[in-house]
Amino acid sequence: MTELDLTAANLIDGTWAPGTGSDVIEVFNPATGEKITDLVPATVDDAEAAVAAASRAFVDWGSRPLGERVRFLYRMKAILEENTEDLARTITLDQGKTIDEARGEVARALDFLETAIAAPMLYHGQSINVTTGLDARRVREPLGVCVAVTPSNFPVMNTVQFSAWALVTGNALIIKASEQDPIASTAAIRLLQQAGLPAGVLNLVHGRADVVKHLISHPAVAAVSCITSSPTAKAIYEAASAAGKRVQANGGAKNPIVVAPDADLDKAAAGIISSSYGMAGQRCLAGSRVVVIGDIYDDLVERVVALANQIVVGNGLDEGVTMGPVVSVASKERILEALAEAEKLGATFALDGRTVKPSGGAETEKGYFIGPTVVTGLDPANEVERRELFGPVINVHRVETFDDAIELSNDTEFGNAASIFTRSGEVAAAFERRVRAGNVGINSFPAPPANVTMGGYGASFYGDMHVCGDAPLAFFTDQKLVVSRW
Repeated sequence: MTELDLTAANLIDGTWAPGTGSDVIEVFNPATGEKITDLVPATVDDAEAAVAAASRAFVDWGSRPLGERVRFLYRMKAILEENTEDLARTITLDQGKTIDEARGEVARALDFLETAIAAPMLYHGQSINVTTGLDARRVREPLGVCVAVTPSNFPVMNTVQFSAWALVTGNALIIKASEQDPIASTAAIRLLQQAGLPAGVLNLVHGRADVVKHLISHPAVAAVSCITSSPTAKAIYEAASAAGKRVQANGGAKNPIVVAPDADLDKAAAGIISSSYGMAGQRCLAGSRVVVIGDIYDDLVERVVALANQIVVGNGLDEGVTMGPVVSVASKERILEALAEAEKLGATFALDGRTVKPSGGAETEKGYFIGPTVVTGLDPANEVERRELFGPVINVHRVETFDDAIELSNDTEFGNAASIFTRSGEVAAAFERRVRAGNVGINSFPAPPANVTMGGYGASFYGDMHVCGDAPLAFFTDQKLVVSRW
């Protein structure tokens, strides 16, 4: 195996350097609790330098032919493919997900590059002859300097996703990466930069809220993208849109999984396990509220617990491990506090992951592990059940009718994803029509491919244009009407 570069740095105007901040951020391996490196964060002055660099770079980059920009993406894709294994190992060390999940993240990043490479097939202008000697045409133009605030759960995929679309459409981009796992996002940008990008076209800063606030309020920034918690997404949306910027702000979720009486219970249980415990539950599409209709409740819970007990918790680099830790000690403490609160409110645990013993022995004793957890008997009206825990926890509820299941599924401020397991096409169609969620799964996890639009409802999304499919083309470009008479 090659030796990994486990450092985190800022990329500003083509130069890699630590930030100029004084309050060092310690970066830990979530599986061991051991420190990997110290991150010197960016300051407002560093953010200002990144905006200046991006503004200068945009003048040339935005005027280059689309085909030329696409060729940079081809090189990016080839470089990522060549370095998939090292990048996946870096993700696991920095974020905690299993190596197979990390490989899947890199594969998804490549999918987003491939979709953006198809931009010439989508980038059509429109023209019309208005009258004799008078023509009108509409063309796309880049916005200018854009900012993306990326999350901790997909430090490579989301970094590449925003980079691909912002750059192919001719914009210059500044990424403010999560400080929880900055090594993986740094590694991804290092690889993208190897494609030969001009200085300042792609910039990376690591920092805290002051850096984000400065970037989203900067008069030279035209658009802001983010994936984060709902309160933060709302705050970014309100601040940036009030400043006249285009915004796509993705927030949190409380995703229901409904199991109908006629469902194949083995498939339903396996689907719940995959949805709820993949990546230790740290996905915006993860199911966390299981709604079971009628007398199948006990049978389904028994099957879910049996499958969950087969999950091997440990260091994601170890062979046989199928679930890693949560990303930080703060995440672990937050989830444990919520579970303790639920217990005080009368919840019971069909499976209690709070005392899980991860594989790996002494090496993982200080890791940020929580085992698969199945909570029962908690009133869904309680606030602790309604919040997004972002961990390997499901709350299971019994209802009597399909109408009750719809009512409980929609009883949330969020609207990101919803799934149902049923053999009935009629029931599936009714669920699809009545559930308030932007992504719906029928006997399936509703993760969209990169070329299909994904977006949530309610507090799960603030803005008008989403982040997948061809929506980024609309988000990252303006359309200009040109009327000419000759």
